[in-house]
Amino acid sequence: MKLSIAALKSCAKWLPICLLPIASASQADDCAPQKIDTWVKASFALSGDTVIIQNNEFRLIGIEAPQIQKKQKFYTRGQPFAKESQTQLNKLLANHDLQVGVEYDELKIDDFYRNYAHLYIKQDGRIVNLQKLMLESGLVLAKSEPPNMKHQKCYYQAEKTAREAKIALWSLAEKRPDLHYPIAPSSEINTEDEGYHIFKGKIVKVDKSSNNYILNMNTTGIRIRKADWERFDYGKLKTLEGKTIEARGFGFLYGGSMFVKVRSPFAINRLNPVNE
Repeated sequence: MKLSIAALKSCAKWLPICLLPIASASQADDCAPQKIDTWVKASFALSGDTVIIQNNEFRLIGIEAPQIQKKQKFYTRGQPFAKESQTQLNKLLANHDLQVGVEYDELKIDDFYRNYAHLYIKQDGRIVNLQKLMLESGLVLAKSEPPNMKHQKCYYQAEKTAREAKIALWSLAEKRPDLHYPIAPSSEINTEDEGYHIFKGKIVKVDKSSNNYILNMNTTGIRIRKADWERFDYGKLKTLEGKTIEARGFGFLYGGSMFVKVRSPFAINRLNPVNE
């Protein structure tokens, strides 16, 4: 887009305002599909991040929905807004005749035969990213899962929009911090804080072993495996010492401490380019 001389002079006076459309366009571009592999009819949403398509389970890349409680053979503890998240995804599908565009990423199927994809719907003549809509509803969290890293800026920006508006999960985080969801404070970790959370605390030490970069909060250990080191700058990790950060991932308790594996800088708020 080229601006006229008059427009440029106007921008000199109102520079922050003139830059807004450029920033918005940049975000919109990252939300757009690089290539729609196919258009298909979905059946229904199993949860806020899983859809049944042609009798196959498709996980929506880049988001994590609250867990729905399950009481079968293996008990799964439910998380707040799980049913609302599932309902929202079903509404989005139903309102668009269940037609979805499927865009694959690097990894299409995992070891458990689950399919992974970015999904799209047609809305007012435009192709719209379904993950983005779910994140803007405040009913799911952004997630980084290499090697599937398309649209990361789009997803984290959409989550940021919902968080700033204090919608759904983000209202809960402010009004009911005692629930430890979606944000779990490292200083108050308990057995119910396993699973996908945003773990918040002060980094007391940054170190490395032969197999891991190590970032320790008081009761939470963040681990970055050697296989993922190429995505990180160890020097930048060292600058996190003494600072309070948010790191997201699946927490698991071991020996009285919580551990979280992080695979991308997007998963640490102070390293995420969306927050720069």
